[in-house]
Amino acid sequence: MVIRPERTFKEYAEKFGMWPSLYPQRFRWCYRDLKLQPLIKYIHQEYREGDLLVMGVRKNESKFRDKFYTQTFFERDYDGVKAKVWAPLLFVDEPKLVKLIEQFKILRNPVWKYGFSGECLCLAGAPLHEVALILRHFPEERDVLLEIDKAIQRNRKSGRPSAPFRLAQAGYRTLEEFYKQVVKSQLTLDDFIMPYGKACQDGCIL
Repeated sequence: MVIRPERTFKEYAEKFGMWPSLYPQRFRWCYRDLKLQPLIKYIHQEYREGDLLVMGVRKNESKFRDKFYTQTFFERDYDGVKAKVWAPLLFVDEPKLVKLIEQFKILRNPVWKYGFSGECLCLAGAPLHEVALILRHFPEERDVLLEIDKAIQRNRKSGRPSAPFRLAQAGYRTLEEFYKQVVKSQLTLDDFIMPYGKACQDGCIL
């Protein structure tokens, strides 16, 4: 069964008139409206005593997960429903994960070759280089995101532009501005990798 939210990401973006943000928490509407609320609704309807939720989370996926998830079996309160959770992949590292993928013949996400998971296109926590990679290598997703960006700017209550979280931190006003100034004209990745570690020099091209 696939659990879906009441509205699409684009519809929520137009409704709120802003890109989702990591901070403050109330602005992280992508997680709240697209994931958490539909999950809570499903659990309230379907979860029964003795059921076990299986979660595919891994600690090293992010700093937040590394700090938040400390054990494989735990109990979580989903708005009044206390559910037992099992996270079997919590301590699985990348080499073991690759072996599991090969063993069970699981299809790989094509964006793995660019060094990121790519499953979350809300751009709330995506660093500049990931946003650039998405806009450069995935034209269909790029066009959708730029269309959403225009819809967000039209629906801004304050009249001030809104950009994805990491882009705003770097001084960009909109996603379209970042695309035009960096992605369309950028010949190397160095400029927008700088805040997260500069690319190696010379060694790879000698």
